[in-house]
Amino acid sequence: MQFYALIEEWPDECMAFFRELPGCYCSAPTYQEMVKAVPGAVADYLKWVKVVAKEGGAGPRFEADLAPPDDIEIDKALNVAATARAALLELYEQVSPERQRRRLAPDSWSLTEHMLHLLESEGWYVSRLSEQPIEPTIDANADIAMIFFDHAMDYELILRGLSPEQRSQVFTHDGAEWTAAKVLRRMTEHLREHYPWMVEIAKEVKQ
Repeated sequence: MQFYALIEEWPDECMAFFRELPGCYCSAPTYQEMVKAVPGAVADYLKWVKVVAKEGGAGPRFEADLAPPDDIEIDKALNVAATARAALLELYEQVSPERQRRRLAPDSWSLTEHMLHLLESEGWYVSRLSEQPIEPTIDANADIAMIFFDHAMDYELILRGLSPEQRSQVFTHDGAEWTAAKVLRRMTEHLREHYPWMVEIAKEVKQ
């Protein structure tokens, strides 16, 4: 199988995304290292998709992001996002409230801080498809699990309800271009990116 890679190069990181594989990404310090790691990342993603089936920052806007996603592509991306959220919530709720807020180091994030960041980020990504986006804010003392679920439902309705014009429109905010395809690509990747970090935190705080 061959997939078209969308590559973002940053000063200290190189990332690859695949529009055909929503939520699949590969990250490495250099382009050369990233290229070597891509086959394994794709294989891990496809393995993850099979397991799920059995069980049930602003980067560049690529030319591939201009093509408007159809209902099938949006549904596929949102299903990946929903599965990633379910895994995050299950992990989060396995830890006691006191330990959810525990940091492993002064400059690190707690599980709660990761969840708050994900909540704000999802709202931020979806708001990129508005002419005048409103920066999302989340109450740190709110019921994280409930808000995570409720907001996800709201975002799904917004993304599924995009008109043909909105799906193909290019929005520009702070010099960065956004399209519906780019939002789906970045949002799904971001949800999956945080999961392994949170797994390690959960292991440590449970001890």
